[in-house]
Amino acid sequence: MSNVGSDEAPRESKTWIAVRRLDKNDDRVVALREVSIPAAADLPLITQIIATSFGINNSDVIFKMRNHRGHVIPLNSSVPANSKHAPYVLEVAKTFQHVRPKPRTIAMTVINRTMKTRLQTIDRRIQRLEDLLPQIKLRHNEKLKQEIKCLNQKLGFLQKRMKVADSHTWKGTLSRAPLW
Repeated sequence: MSNVGSDEAPRESKTWIAVRRLDKNDDRVVALREVSIPAAADLPLITQIIATSFGINNSDVIFKMRNHRGHVIPLNSSVPANSKHAPYVLEVAKTFQHVRPKPRTIAMTVINRTMKTRLQTIDRRIQRLEDLLPQIKLRHNEKLKQEIKCLNQKLGFLQKRMKVADSHTWKGTLSRAPLW
């Protein structure tokens, strides 16, 4: 039986880290050091250990750890040990350093453009109406003449019926007996 001691000190991971200071617009690897990361350390402790070992005093920076293939790896206590010839690269960057904002358009130019197009469409409609105005007046006059002619025909018909109705007089008796 092997005697496993629980008093054994937690193991430290010795990793080689090269620093690239992107926050100072420097794309070169500046320093290469061996850093010991305790096995039970949490993220704030690990970032503090790395910052003190490389002399980074700025707290407004972000650490990105990359392996020798360039892939981002998590910065935690289970970072595997590596060699001096294939170190991890620690990129120190500012917050939102690599975010490029899109150029904004000035709202007034957009508003001016839309108002100009609306004004042009209204102007075209008015121009079209002004071009059609003589035809509209002619159509209106023709329609009024047709309605007057129709009303005159109806009036003539009613006058004939009134004459026929006036010619009949009541004689006081029914010529035929009602069928009720």
